[in-house]
Amino acid sequence: MKLNYSQLSQHLTKQLSPLYIISSDEILLLQEAIECIRIAARKAGYNERTSLSIDSGSDWEKILHTEAHSLSLFANKRIIELHLAEHKPNAAANKILHNLATKPLADTIFIISTNKTDSKTEQTKWYKTLETNGVAIQIWPITIDQLPSWIIQRAKKIGLTITPDAAKFLADQVEGNLLAADQEIEKLFLLNSKNIIDIQLIENTITDNAHFDIFTLVECALSGNSKRCLRILSNLQAEGLEPLLVLWALTRELRTLSDIAYQLKQGLTLQSLFAKHRIWEKRQPGVRRFLAKHTTQNCWEMLSQAANIDKMIKGARPGNVWNELQLVTLRMAGNAIIKESH
Repeated sequence: MKLNYSQLSQHLTKQLSPLYIISSDEILLLQEAIECIRIAARKAGYNERTSLSIDSGSDWEKILHTEAHSLSLFANKRIIELHLAEHKPNAAANKILHNLATKPLADTIFIISTNKTDSKTEQTKWYKTLETNGVAIQIWPITIDQLPSWIIQRAKKIGLTITPDAAKFLADQVEGNLLAADQEIEKLFLLNSKNIIDIQLIENTITDNAHFDIFTLVECALSGNSKRCLRILSNLQAEGLEPLLVLWALTRELRTLSDIAYQLKQGLTLQSLFAKHRIWEKRQPGVRRFLAKHTTQNCWEMLSQAANIDKMIKGARPGNVWNELQLVTLRMAGNAIIKESH
């Protein structure tokens, strides 16, 4: 069964499926959809939760099959979350997922999350089986035109009223990034006693209370400001931010940049690629600078670094996560010393 994001809440009030597959490149909406299912499942008595992250090189049978068929320690109903990101199931995984979809396990809900799926993926046997026997939810990006309305509705949920011109101003500042918009809305709620946020108030708040964040970090890396990158990372670490969010922001940008670099070699124009990837005029100089210094191969190497950091975060590889985040960020910024050391 197919559902869109807006239908999920109503669906969960009526029934729970033993299987959900959620796809989106909007990490905020993806996480919130998963959390909605978790909450509904907990209300129904599913009190045990296991989270699995599997890549293309993983032993699917050992990890997924073993977990799926292991008995709960306390005989509880359980949720098993499988995070695929951009990875697609291999042959062994196809068989396991087919069996789980066609023969659901008792007292178990599977939640599978993945990056946005394309038409080719949706025609594969494994995806069709999951869609037929469970619930498939595709979450589409919020467009630039839709973002001001999204900001207004988002603010209403926490008791804030944002005027249309203030919402438009904020949308321009975050350039389509929902996580950044959500952060700013939360900041407005915490820093202002007024329930109505107009454009003057929002301008003052953003200007006077600007703080280092992961989105500023990405822009500084693109512009080559290595010293500021290090200050931002130090501040984020001191604030107790989850390093996984920093890694997500860097890898998301690197995937986009590697795709642009590759398609430039295929003869596409930079302007057409800016339009395709929704890179606004304000960000274009930084992207141009990055592409002048880095090749597609460089991007892949940095993504490989990022994959190693992901393993460190998950405890599968030793190392200092924040030090490694510094290295990959400085490499993005074009730091010559860092580049020579890899």
